[in-house]
Amino acid sequence: MSGSSPNAAEGGGAASSSSTAALGALSDALADAVDRIAASVLALPGRRQGTVASATIWRPGIVVTAAHVLRRGLPSLTLIGPGGVAIEASAVGIDYATDLAVFRLPDQALPALDPVDAGHVRAGHLALLVGRAAQGGPSASFGVINHSSGAWRSWLGGQIDRLIRLDGGVHAGLSGGPVADAAGRVFGVASAALSRHYGIVVPTATVERVVDALLAGGAVARGFLGIAAQPVQVGSAEAPQEGLLVTELAPDGPAARAGLLVGDIVLGVAGRAATDLHALRDALAGQVGKEVALELLRGGQRMGLAVSVGEWPRAERRRC
Repeated sequence: MSGSSPNAAEGGGAASSSSTAALGALSDALADAVDRIAASVLALPGRRQGTVASATIWRPGIVVTAAHVLRRGLPSLTLIGPGGVAIEASAVGIDYATDLAVFRLPDQALPALDPVDAGHVRAGHLALLVGRAAQGGPSASFGVINHSSGAWRSWLGGQIDRLIRLDGGVHAGLSGGPVADAAGRVFGVASAALSRHYGIVVPTATVERVVDALLAGGAVARGFLGIAAQPVQVGSAEAPQEGLLVTELAPDGPAARAGLLVGDIVLGVAGRAATDLHALRDALAGQVGKEVALELLRGGQRMGLAVSVGEWPRAERRRC
């Protein structure tokens, strides 16, 4: 009967000991990262009684959280800091389209994070979600990035600079908290509301843009024409072209005031093809208050129309 030599057994034991030490070092490094990040994480009461969510001190005196966890119309919020200390914060603004809300702290004593751009994040990378429990202690979840790709739009039309999807949902209490890589670098904020099946990380670039907009004016301005439309195909079978058939006009909206009619087909906006509603919203980005040229098909004839782009009102989310 053959058997292992003493040297082989010793080698196996050394390898096992080395693996255990490596796992222990990784475990300690993650716990240290949680402690460091949690110094900039607060807890807040959730929308339902008895629930909590997390908030991130994104900049000195500025807190970011997930919009969906808040009760509507809150002018202020009592946050829970380390050790259960209560901190009053005042509302700056909410952008439901990106699931972000911003609050201002009474002072800048608590440390802010130093987030990094999320461009380095790839599928398979480890993700560390950090929150704070109602009792004041830190909480955490550890998982894997399921998918990472380019810019996309949320179901409410918010432009998000990168699609970063977690391999599962966001555990209770962690929405609104920071998400970090294995090195402890924060690259976004966790949201449980932007996907039905996965947790989503709102990346640093989006958070920065929304925070800037809310601090400047209390809202994120989005281009609005005041139309409801559906995609159609025009032209011949040999040379088809996609456009948007106008099915409804908002009374006294920008498009109605400019002379757009129900039944018109919008082919282009500001020199960009209007192939679908996402393309139309992209073409209107950054155009609030500006005049743009529409390329139309009316009664089979091509024509142009100048429209002054308005700001998207919350009550008109189903229109563009």
